[in-house]
Amino acid sequence: MASRKTKTKKTSGSDGSPPAKGRRSKASAQAELYSSAPAELVPLHEITQTRYLNYALSVITSRALPDVRDGLKPVQRRILYTMWQQRLTADAKHRKCAKVVGDVMGNFHPHGDSSIYDALVRIAQPFNMRVMLVDGSGNFGSLDGDPAAAMRYTECRLTPPAGELLGELGQSTVHFRPNYDGTRTEPVVLPAKLPNLLINGASGIAVGMATNIPPHNPEEVLTASLRLLDALVAGKELSVRELCRTIKGPDFPTGGQLVSSS
Repeated sequence: MASRKTKTKKTSGSDGSPPAKGRRSKASAQAELYSSAPAELVPLHEITQTRYLNYALSVITSRALPDVRDGLKPVQRRILYTMWQQRLTADAKHRKCAKVVGDVMGNFHPHGDSSIYDALVRIAQPFNMRVMLVDGSGNFGSLDGDPAAAMRYTECRLTPPAGELLGELGQSTVHFRPNYDGTRTEPVVLPAKLPNLLINGASGIAVGMATNIPPHNPEEVLTASLRLLDALVAGKELSVRELCRTIKGPDFPTGGQLVSSS
């Protein structure tokens, strides 16, 4: 329904004040809204503590630190799961990283595309990962600090070890949860057959805590895992000293030299 505009003459008030406006200002409307809502006085230090704890817990569990069960951070897990859904297995053809990043961001990880691509690049760099989880094609950076090419140029697919982390997803081995908008489901943790956290290590800075785990030799880690399982079956316990006889120390992808200060 249309309304007809009529011209009205604005007159000042009897005391010479400007005429009142027909519409209330946005600030006055918001002030009236807040004044009508029931108010509860809460000490500032209490509400600040509650809000900060919620933020810290979110950073610790959903962003910066890996899960000990599969050794992955949420963004890394979502990248591998998305590539698994796209059937980018080790025997498939490489696909543009931009496609993978877009699906991860749209379906599971509603954050910036640059942070997702940086996480994908890292798990495809042989000088950062003891066992690579992504097989990259193109310029994925160098040890000298050169950045990777843009995601529209590079391509990727999963590696065989990554398949060992994802292979049992269809066998009801792990729990699934809704994604951020409830339209899809994602695994809470991957059914990893490999002790990925010890093999590839992890580093991350959360709120109030951080982690920095060096990588280890895959053969030594798997041998120690078998020894530990055999001991558990026999009803025995292996001490840390006994396990260290198998895992003698970190094993970095680029090598290293132990220097003693004594």
